[in-house]
Amino acid sequence: MRKLTATIAAGLFSFYAAGAMAATSIGPISSDNQVAAAANTPYAITMKSDPASGFKLEGSKLTILKGGDYFVVAAAQVGGSTAGNIWLWVRVNGKDVPDSNSIQNIPSTAFTTVLVSQGEMTFKAGDVLEIMYQTSAPGLGLIATKPANMPAVPSIIFTVFKN
Repeated sequence: MRKLTATIAAGLFSFYAAGAMAATSIGPISSDNQVAAAANTPYAITMKSDPASGFKLEGSKLTILKGGDYFVVAAAQVGGSTAGNIWLWVRVNGKDVPDSNSIQNIPSTAFTTVLVSQGEMTFKAGDVLEIMYQTSAPGLGLIATKPANMPAVPSIIFTVFKN
């Protein structure tokens, strides 16, 4: 039930964001597994996207080209080869954003769920935004899947739009 609820919540956020987006928006994803090699070590999440007006994306770093108020949503499918905890948060200009962290316990290797970190933020032109994760055990992280006869499930869907 928890997995279904998290998936529905992520879908509703994406639906809301799609309907509310202004001209300046970006929706990068990753189709790669991004699994921690070491416990208790922060990792920046890499993503890919087509160029969008107002942003520059290079690996894990999203540079904001137009200052203003933005809505940020990071929805990551998490799981792995062991049990433990995974955290997901926002970092701006190399500093962790207070109160942006979320946590999910992964009780078994068969368990995946969607972990979300979101919020409204004010950026200046040139600010660099990253989405970070950390785990309590190696082998946990972001998991991409390709179900038969269905669309792929990215390891992260990231939405940023200017209010």
